[in-house]
Amino acid sequence: IDLNPLAIFLAKAKTTEIDPHILQTEYFALLDRISQIKDNEIVRLEFNNLDFWFNEKVIIKLAKIKKAIREIKDKKIQNFFIVGFSEIVRFSSNTKNGEFKLVRMKKEKLDNHDPDVLGFFKKKIELNIAVMKSYSENVDTNAKVKIIFGDSSKDNGIRENSIDCIITSPPYGDSRTTVAYGQFSRLSAQWIDIFEDPNQASGVDNELLGGKSI
Repeated sequence: IDLNPLAIFLAKAKTTEIDPHILQTEYFALLDRISQIKDNEIVRLEFNNLDFWFNEKVIIKLAKIKKAIREIKDKKIQNFFIVGFSEIVRFSSNTKNGEFKLVRMKKEKLDNHDPDVLGFFKKKIELNIAVMKSYSENVDTNAKVKIIFGDSSKDNGIRENSIDCIITSPPYGDSRTTVAYGQFSRLSAQWIDIFEDPNQASGVDNELLGGKSI
C-alpha cells in the first residue's frame, strides 16, 4: 500500500516476471533504436523548472531513451525498461545525489557537469536483467501480489485479522525538515508520465503521513 504513484508503478513492474532472454533481445534492439533517433525526432518534455534541474544535452539524451522505450509494444517489457530509465533520471539531473531533498549543484560543479546518460542507462538495465533472472529462478509462482494505491492508515478493503505480518516504513515526519519522500521521487515521476500533468508530482508529499501538520 502506498500513496506515491511512482512507488505503485515500480512495485507492479518489479513483481512482474519476464523471461530474461526476451529482455536481453529487447535490450539490444532498444540500444539500436536509441542510436538512430535524431534530435529533431524527439518530443521535448515540459514541466516547471525542467531547465533548472536538467541541462539541455541531458534533456535530449533522456528524451531519446524514453522515445525508444515507448516504442516497445509489449507493455510489461516497456515498463521493465521504464523502471531503469526512472532510476537514471536523478543521476543525470543537476541535483546533488547525496541528498533526499531536491538540492541543485553549485555553479562551479554545474559548469563541468556532463553525465553519461546512456552509460548510466546501460549499467542499470544490465543489472536489472540480472536481477530479473534471479527473480524468475526463485519466485514462488503460487504467491499472489496485490498492490494498493491508497493510504495505509485508512480502510483499504483488507479484512480484519487477515494479516500475518506487516513490514512498514515509518512515517518520515514533516517533509520540510526530514525526508521528503515524494520530493525524492519527483523528477523520476515527471519524466515517466505517472501524472496526467507532470507538475502534479510536486504535491505528493502533502498527501503522505507527516507531509503536513495535523
